[in-house]
Amino acid sequence: MTNTHPQFDILGLTVALSPEKLAELKTHFKHVYYYPLDGKEELPKEAAAEVDVWYCNWLGIPEYIKYEDVPNLKLVQLTSAGAALALKSSVLSGKEAQENIIISSASGIHSTTIPQWIIAQIITLYQQLHLQNFNHRTNQVWTRNIPQLPEYHTQGFGRSLYGKTAGLLGYGHIARETARLLKAFNVNVIAANSKGDKRVDDGYIIPGTGDVEGDIPSAYYSTTDKESFKTFLGKSDILIASLPSTPQTQWLLGEEEFALFPPGAIFINVGRGDLVKSGTPPPFPSPPSDCTPNYSLSAETILSALSSSHLSGAALDVTDPEPLPPQHPLYTHPRVVVTAHTSSNMEGLGYYDAGADLLIDNVRRVREGGRGRAINQVDVDKGY
Repeated sequence: MTNTHPQFDILGLTVALSPEKLAELKTHFKHVYYYPLDGKEELPKEAAAEVDVWYCNWLGIPEYIKYEDVPNLKLVQLTSAGAALALKSSVLSGKEAQENIIISSASGIHSTTIPQWIIAQIITLYQQLHLQNFNHRTNQVWTRNIPQLPEYHTQGFGRSLYGKTAGLLGYGHIARETARLLKAFNVNVIAANSKGDKRVDDGYIIPGTGDVEGDIPSAYYSTTDKESFKTFLGKSDILIASLPSTPQTQWLLGEEEFALFPPGAIFINVGRGDLVKSGTPPPFPSPPSDCTPNYSLSAETILSALSSSHLSGAALDVTDPEPLPPQHPLYTHPRVVVTAHTSSNMEGLGYYDAGADLLIDNVRRVREGGRGRAINQVDVDKGY
């Protein structure tokens, strides 16, 4: 394929932006073809042939565009932290495209939204705010009695975060900003990643957020070392999962793992629902070797854990299956908060505008230093 626009200066744009951000983007490119998916027009094939940079949503480049339509395409910027769906799109699914096109995720732009959602849900579950509100709305009586609480909440419905241990399962941008916020509550932070090591964050960082050097966790644990992972789970009063869906992370948590939690622990999941073991066939060639399907949905695994003394509550922005079916018991469980994969939402078009800032930075980097300077480059084998 011949590249006639080596300067990364023709942009195909298929997400909606605010007028201000669109005007800013136009100052960074020779030409911008703006055809948001919520509009009625498709980006013309003639324009697609010129495009060397594309900014698109988590699904990738629209299906009406094929790989042969984009001979000059060299950089695709996604709006999502994960890339599994984009890598299945018509343009990006082929080996040649994956070898020749820089595919970058939007990892980092969520650090001003998802961590705040996490903190809100932790406080909600620790103070039982959702149940207090439900009882007052339902009964319209001033009461401190919350009949939905489990028996082991004998010391009152409110709990303090002071001195608790939060286990961050995955320590990327979202987890690092969550760790920074948790320190304000004097929470001990520990983290688990594949190798159990401290790593510097060299991705896209919004100023004032995160933990660049990885200094906040008091200890690191390995998800691939069984004993290390067991120790991590056993210390986590609050388990916060922000992992992508990969063959290594799928079904990482099952009934055995939930049973390791300290009594009264809570579980927060903003990553992917298939982190929890289920009988749903995985989208990958095969499940991890130590995973035996129990032929129940992961949601039912969580319900089972909630009936024990180990799990006192859960806040789920992701589920398996997703969407969660109508009338599913998780919706009405008194110790569960479910949101519809909305923890990253921003006001108006703020989400896509934030991704555009990353795009501008990424294009500047590759113009100055070539392919190797691009940040958040997707590892095709990992899917993120």
